[in-house]
Parts: sequence; structure tokens; C-alpha cells
Amino acid sequence: MADPASDIVGIGLATLDQIGIGPRSRDAAVELETFSLQAGGPTGTALATAAAFGARTKYFARLGDDEFGSLIQKRLRTFGVDTSATLIEPGRLSPVTFVMIEDAGGRRYTRFTRGDTQPLSAADIPAGLIESASMLYLDAEMAEVQIAAAERAKAAGVRVVLGIRRVSPGVGELLGLADVVIASERVAAEVANSADIEHALRDLRQMGPELAVVTLGADGAMGFDGDAMIRLPAIPIKVVDVTGAGSVFRGAFAFALLRNWTFPRALALATAAAGLNCQSLGGQEGIPTLEAAQRAAAESA
Repeated sequence: MADPASDIVGIGLATLDQIGIGPRSRDAAVELETFSLQAGGPTGTALATAAAFGARTKYFARLGDDEFGSLIQKRLRTFGVDTSATLIEPGRLSPVTFVMIEDAGGRRYTRFTRGDTQPLSAADIPAGLIESASMLYLDAEMAEVQIAAAERAKAAGVRVVLGIRRVSPGVGELLGLADVVIASERVAAEVANSADIEHALRDLRQMGPELAVVTLGADGAMGFDGDAMIRLPAIPIKVVDVTGAGSVFRGAFAFALLRNWTFPRALALATAAAGLNCQSLGGQEGIPTLEAAQRAAAESA
């Protein structure tokens, strides 16, 4: 039985996102037209989405004892994410991301720091944290500890969902331990060494996961479960900001799997949730309600 507080345990990156919209300019100082401060990061936003939809999620990582770390935890808790397992390291900097969006054309510039906390190790993972969950979510950003976590999950019969936004050391080993992989189009092409999405999906699945999904941005998403190759278009929306859309997709898909939804229904929910999220500034402020995502999925069917 899963711990009531941790249907999904996520180990990975959460950040404090500072996002602004302003004019393109070469001036030394330019006033922003819009500014937002919110938590972000691939695992932080995926867990926030699943929690917003009704899953009981828990975040595990190491943050600094700075104001950034405090705000990350505070913002995650507003969605219902349990941050009680998070390790706090005195005198260290937590991860921070800066996103600048041009008001004309929407071009994005991203700068970030992972902070300077000590990397997590297998020994840091609390006893029972993974074993008490129904699902383990990983983002391929912390290979050493995530491989150890995935091995523990597999031994305990806990489903492993791997979201990949970039190719990094350890990805191959993580793919071999994952039950589900959700990758960006660029990552899938790089890992499979093919720009053909169907070929990439088949290759990803052969690396270990029983289910492979590739997000295609404005073109929607595509997935393969060994039997059906399904492609869904993106829902029609006016894009404000794509920050965090991939993470919202992955969190929504994980939630659907947790509820034992069919593959087509899970893909439709995730595609709709990611699209709706792009109508707002930032990844977490735009997380839709489960009802809104279901309605958008049904309308686009």
C-alpha cells in the first residue's frame, strides 16, 4: 500500500523562477512590462501539476537555507506538494532561473544556476521514502542518486516514470530502469540518433521502458506502448509563455497513469494540460485544474 502522503515521490530539480516580459533593447537598464516569481524546475513543476490534479506528491532533494530555497518549498506547498523530506544545507545557494521574454515575437532567453548545495547520494535517500510510494518520478538531472533511487523502486515494485528534457550522463542507465519515459523531441532524436519520431519511440522503448512518449511542442505529442502508435495535435490556444509546459505535460501524464487511465486518455489529458499552461506566464502559475484539462481534451478529441 502507498503511503497516503506519497502516491508520487519525485527526486530531481526544483527552482525559483524569475520571469519577465519586456521590449527588446540594447539599453543597460530596461523596465519589464510583466514580472512573475514562482517555483519551477522539471520535477518541481511535474509534482505541482500532479498535486493540483489530486495526487499526493512528495518532493525530495537538497536545497540551501537561503530565501530562494524557502520560497521554492513555500510555492510547492501551495499546490499540496509535501516538502517535509527536503534536506536543507546551511550557507548554500538554491537553484534559480531567470527567463526574459521579448514582448514582440516571444523570443525567450533563459539563464540559471543550480546553486551550490552538495549533490545528493544514495545514502541521503530516507528509508521507506521510495518503497512507500506508488510511483517514482525522476528528471535525469541528478544521475547518481536517481539511478540508486530507480534501483530501489524496481526492487520494491514501484513504477518509475522518467522525464528527460536534455541528454546528460546516466540517461542510458536510467532508461534501462524506467517503466515510462517522456522525452522532448530533441532528446528523443539525440538518444535514438534519428529525427523520425516513430523510429525514436521504438528505440526508446527497446532501451527498457514499456511506454515511451515524445512531446512535440506546438505539434502536440506522440507515444508508443508496444501496440499502438498514437499522435495527438496540440490544442488551439494563444501562446503567452511556454516555460514549464513540458513539465506540466509530464506531471499530468504521471497523474493519469497513477489513476490507471488508458494510454490514449492519459496522452490526451497531458497534451491538453500543457497547452492550457502556455496561456499564462511561467510554468506553475498556469497549471490548469483537472476539470479544465479534461474539458479541453474532450473538446479537441
